[in-house]
Amino acid sequence: MPTDSQHGIRVGRPLAADGTPADGPALDLDPDGPAAARLREAPRALVSSPGAKTWATLLETPAEGETDRPVLLQWLAPDASEPPPHTHPTTERFTVIEGTLSLVVDGERTRLGPGESTTVEAGAEHTFRNDSDETVAFVGEPPSMLTVRSLFTIWGRDHEGAFADDGYGEPGPLDALVIAAEIASETRMTGTPLALQRLLWATVGRAARLLGYDGIEDRYLDDEFWTRHVDQPSFGDTA
Repeated sequence: MPTDSQHGIRVGRPLAADGTPADGPALDLDPDGPAAARLREAPRALVSSPGAKTWATLLETPAEGETDRPVLLQWLAPDASEPPPHTHPTTERFTVIEGTLSLVVDGERTRLGPGESTTVEAGAEHTFRNDSDETVAFVGEPPSMLTVRSLFTIWGRDHEGAFADDGYGEPGPLDALVIAAEIASETRMTGTPLALQRLLWATVGRAARLLGYDGIEDRYLDDEFWTRHVDQPSFGDTA
């Protein structure tokens, strides 16, 4: 259950098997703030990655809304992980709701504050992060549900302890390699030459799958998974 905190309400903690909050990052929300308002209206569950210190919820999908791409509300803690630099063959739009988001496009950093938006053009190398000491909330419009499926898979496996022996973590090289191969049609990591990536997918990636490293799994799109693993908001409790 959400609890009161000095910042408003506290949600988004990982849940133990018995449904009680476990040790891990929590998301503090101002119940009267714009991010909480968007979350209150969200049709889907709150998801998270304790290892990456991020939370998100789907606001719209091409199958469920009037949009040709998913719309994702996401929060980054001050020490949240930064995605590796990458490109897409289509545009990607970011709109900040609360806090300050640092967006790096082709090596140039831009800081976006509440109400500010920008569109990353197709083919531009980019990443984003939280350089501030406060949690940032923003709305992103990734290229397609393939991006969402890959993120939810990684975040879900984090909750299942796939990346650390004693808690939460982030994908290791083999996990990342298998996922990167599956999303390469719309997301290309730029830290390694493409020819080398393709060689690794065909050799190391194939071996990784034989060792049990799985790619994207759509079971992590199920709200039931997230309600079992993440402390969900209940705004009625704050009235």
